[in-house]
Amino acid sequence: MNEYPPVISEGATKIAQAYASYGNLSSLYLGQSSSHLQLRLFGPIYEEALSLYCACHSEEREDESVVRYNDSLDRKSLFAERCQAIVENDPLWKTMQGRRHTTLTQTISDPGYVTIVQVYEALTARS
Repeated sequence: MNEYPPVISEGATKIAQAYASYGNLSSLYLGQSSSHLQLRLFGPIYEEALSLYCACHSEEREDESVVRYNDSLDRKSLFAERCQAIVENDPLWKTMQGRRHTTLTQTISDPGYVTIVQVYEALTARS
């Protein structure tokens, strides 16, 4: 049984899904995305979301990521940077981008970033 609330896995799913369909014409017109890429991204993004959640809710989980969030003055930017780095460093995502050297930005014109901000708000909300 999972001891953490579903907001963590739901958030990781939303972020992975947003980037699995990033820049993909078939996803734009047909609503299809790469389920393989989504599954690859889910695990590392889940761990990142869990670390943020634990840091914000004083959960017992001491690892480097939780400490990084505890020490950060801007957790939202840190969360966005780390999630985007997970995506940018994934070999399958790089392959799917082809010759485009896509650097993810923290702007509202990037649907993935918007999703990250929404997930951040959900993870840091006090229940």
